[in-house]
Amino acid sequence: MKPGEAEAEPAQDAGGSDPHIGARTNRAPIHAHRDRALRAAGGTERTGRRSLLLGGLSTCIGSLVTGPAAAAGATGGAAPGRRPPLRSTVLSNGLRLLCRTNDASEVSAIVCLVRAGLPEEEEPQAGLAALTAECLLRGTTTHSGEGFERALLQAGGNLRVTPGFDFTEIAVVLVREQFEPALKLIADVVAHPRFAPEDVSLAKADLKRRADAFQDDFTGASYQTLTGQLYPSTPYGRPLNGYASTLDRLTERDVRRFWERWYVQNRMVVAVVGNVDSTRGIALAQKAFGDVPFRPPEPETQPSLARLPRPQVEIIERVGPLAQVMAGFLAPGATRAEFPTLAVLDAIVGGGKRSRLFTNLREKQSLGYETGSFYQPLRRQSHVVGYVLTPPFQQNRPDQAPEWLIEKSKTLLLEQFRQLAQTGPTQPELSRARSYVIGRYALRQERTRDQAKWLAWNEAMGLGRDFDEYLPRAVQAVTPEAVHTAAQRLVAEFALVVTVPPLPNPGQ
Repeated sequence: MKPGEAEAEPAQDAGGSDPHIGARTNRAPIHAHRDRALRAAGGTERTGRRSLLLGGLSTCIGSLVTGPAAAAGATGGAAPGRRPPLRSTVLSNGLRLLCRTNDASEVSAIVCLVRAGLPEEEEPQAGLAALTAECLLRGTTTHSGEGFERALLQAGGNLRVTPGFDFTEIAVVLVREQFEPALKLIADVVAHPRFAPEDVSLAKADLKRRADAFQDDFTGASYQTLTGQLYPSTPYGRPLNGYASTLDRLTERDVRRFWERWYVQNRMVVAVVGNVDSTRGIALAQKAFGDVPFRPPEPETQPSLARLPRPQVEIIERVGPLAQVMAGFLAPGATRAEFPTLAVLDAIVGGGKRSRLFTNLREKQSLGYETGSFYQPLRRQSHVVGYVLTPPFQQNRPDQAPEWLIEKSKTLLLEQFRQLAQTGPTQPELSRARSYVIGRYALRQERTRDQAKWLAWNEAMGLGRDFDEYLPRAVQAVTPEAVHTAAQRLVAEFALVVTVPPLPNPGQ
C-alpha cells in the first residue's frame, strides 16, 4: 500500500449499522436481497469535492466457508483469536469509546454509531432520521464551504453517513497520519452540524430521488413491502427514507430538534481500529467528542411489538422475466442468548449448497434461479427472511404446456420453515450450520473498517464488547432443541410477498 492511500472500501452492509451473519443466495454474487433493499435507502459518502450516492450492493465472498478460520489477507485485518487487547472507557456523560490497535496495516477506521433510527422518529415525520443523517455531511458551523472540503481531504476524503433501522453510522477509513484530523472531523460533524435551509432542501431532494429509484428495484421494493407487512404498526415497517408527503413537511427546525434530542453522548459509541496507539486514540477521542451535547437519559419506554394474528400476503405486479416469493418471520430482539440460535437456524434454512432451500428446491425440484435466507437482528424485534427467485413458469415436456411455478415456490419455501418447526434439525445439518455461521462471522472481520463497525455495533446493541469472542463458543453450544423451539416461534407469525410479471391477457 502506498503512503497516503486508504484501504479499499468494501461495499457497505445494508441498513447502516444493522448487520447480520450474511444474507446469501446460492448463486454468486450473494448477499443481494436485504442489502439491495436497504442500500436503496442509501447513505452518502463525501469524497472531498463531491457527494455520491452509494447505490451498489453489499457483496460477500460467494464460496461456502465451512470452518471458523478466515485469513485476514492484504486488507489489514487481524487474524481471529490473535487480536490485540481492547481498550475502552465510558465518559462521565455516557459516551462509550473503544480502541483496538492493529499495526499489521497502515489503515485505520473510525466508526461512530448514534442510536437515532426509525424508532426515534414519529410516524407523521417519517424520514426524519434519514434526513438528519443526510444533512450531516453538508457542512458544520465550524467548517463550511471550502473549509469543510479541506477538512474532508485531510481526514482521508471518504467520510460516509448511513441511516439504518436502529442506528445512524458515521465512518471513515484513513491512514495513520490522518487519524487526528479524521477523529476531529467526525466529532465536528455530530457536534456542530450546520443544518442550513438550503442543505435541508437539497437533502430532501436526494432522499426523494433515492426513494423513487428504490421503488423500481425488483428485490428492494419487495423487501420494503415485506417489512411493512411484518411491522404494520411499529417503526420498523416504515421506509428508511420516509414518504414524499412527510419529507415535504419537514423543515430545518425539525431536523435540528431531532439532532438535539438524539445526537447526544449517552446514545453514541465510537470505535477505532487500526494502526493507532490505543492509549493515544482514547485520549484524543475523549477530547474530540467533548463538545458533543449531553442530555440526561430519557426513560426507556416498553416498545410496542408487531403482532400478526394471521399470515399477511401481498402480491406485487412488476414487469420482468422473473418472479419472486419472499417470506418474513418475526423474531425476538437481538440478545446474546437469541443471536446464536437464530443465526444457526438461518444457516440451516438458507446457508449454502447444503441448506434446506438449496437441497429441497434447487436439487430435488430444479426450482429457483436463486434461493436464500437472512437473519436481520434488530434491537426491538428482529426478523428472518427466506426467498426464491424463479421464472414465473416452465414448459412441461412433451407437450410444452406452461406450468406456473409461483404456488409451488411459495409452498416449498414455507415448508422448509414449517418442517424445521415440526421436527427440528438433524445433527449433521446442525454441525454444518454451526461451522457455516462461525466462518461467515469470521469473514466479516477481514477488513479494518468492518472490525470497527461490528465492534461499535456489538456495544451499541448491548451484546457486549466481547461478543466477537463469545459468538463462536455460543454457536458451538446451540442445541437441536434450541433451534427447534426457535423455529416453532418463527412460523407462528409471518408475512409473504409475491412479486410476479403481469399475467398475459387471454384475448391477446
